[in-house]
Amino acid sequence: MTGLRFVIRFLGLILWIPFSNCKQGSEQADRPLNLIPEEEFVSLLVDLSISESAANINIKQVSNLILDSVYAFNPLKERKIRKSQYDSTLAYYSEHIPEYKAVYESVLESISALQAQGAASKSMGKNK
Repeated sequence: MTGLRFVIRFLGLILWIPFSNCKQGSEQADRPLNLIPEEEFVSLLVDLSISESAANINIKQVSNLILDSVYAFNPLKERKIRKSQYDSTLAYYSEHIPEYKAVYESVLESISALQAQGAASKSMGKNK
């Protein structure tokens, strides 16, 4: 349960950052050509949250000396997304808060679904 609390706090912090930098009355920019599609961006953020949570709670109980090699999960690299493309997408959404909020609501729904799926799998394993 502490892992879920961490994920929610992590997402809350990420969602708070754009609000703290929000400029009132700024013009809406056109969508950049290299903007990550919304569904893929949601999936990417879910994977980033999961990888961050796994590393922070150290589920494999490894020493800090080898932590980076054990949790060598890189969602950007696996999806062939450049860091500049990710940064551009974050910049776009930080200027379009309602869209960003919708993305994070989808992220939270996905994480909740994964958690429910994991809980169901655990309970089925106990019933055998």
